[in-house]
Amino acid sequence: MSTACVYCLHNGHLRDEQILLRGDTFYLCAPRGQLVEGFLAIAPYRCKGCLAQLPATDIDELLAMQDLVRDFYARSYHTQAVIFYEQGRAGGGALTDFRERFPLHAHLCGLPAVVDLHGYLRHTYLPVPVGSLAGLATAVGGQPYLYVEASDLSLAYLARRNDQATVLERARLKPVIAQLMGISERGDWRAYPGDRELQHLVENWRHYWDGQA
Repeated sequence: MSTACVYCLHNGHLRDEQILLRGDTFYLCAPRGQLVEGFLAIAPYRCKGCLAQLPATDIDELLAMQDLVRDFYARSYHTQAVIFYEQGRAGGGALTDFRERFPLHAHLCGLPAVVDLHGYLRHTYLPVPVGSLAGLATAVGGQPYLYVEASDLSLAYLARRNDQATVLERARLKPVIAQLMGISERGDWRAYPGDRELQHLVENWRHYWDGQA
C-alpha cells in the first residue's frame, strides 16, 4: 500500500495533463474519480494538512483560482451551480488518512452541480459561518472540520460532541455527495475512475484557457 502523498507533485501521482494551472502557491488539477465531469481540486504545493493551517497571506491566490473555476464552469458547463468543499481532517492535528495512511494534503474540491450538502451536514454537526477562506482558521479554532460553499452559503462544520471529533478526522465527503446525487457507485475512484470524463474535462479546460489568451 502506497503512503506517498497524492497531491505532492514530485510523487508523480498526477500526470502532467491533469495539472491545469500553476500559480505561485497553489495549482489546479483534474483528479481521477470524476463524480461528474468537471470535478476539480485546488491544492497548495506545500504538504499542509488542511487549508486552515495555511497563512492568511496565501489565500488571495486560492480565491482567485476559485473565481477562475467558477468562470470555467459558467462558460464550459453553462452553470452557475457550483459547490466547493474541503475535508479538513487535519484541522485537529491528524497527519495521515485513517484507513490508508497516506499524508493529509489540503485541497479544495470544486464541482459544477447542485448538492444539498448543507442540508445533510447541519443535522449532525455544528455549522459555523465562514465569511471568507482567510478567516477559516479562526472559525474552526484548531479542530477537525468539513468546509462547504454552496448556494451562496459558506459554512464550516465542527463537532457538537467530543466523540464527533474523531468522526470528522475520518470523514469522507465524496461518497456522501455521490449518494446525494444518486450516483453512489461513483463515490470511490477505484470503482469509478471516470477517465472518459477526465479526458473531456482536460480538453474543455484547454479550450477555455486558449480563449483567455
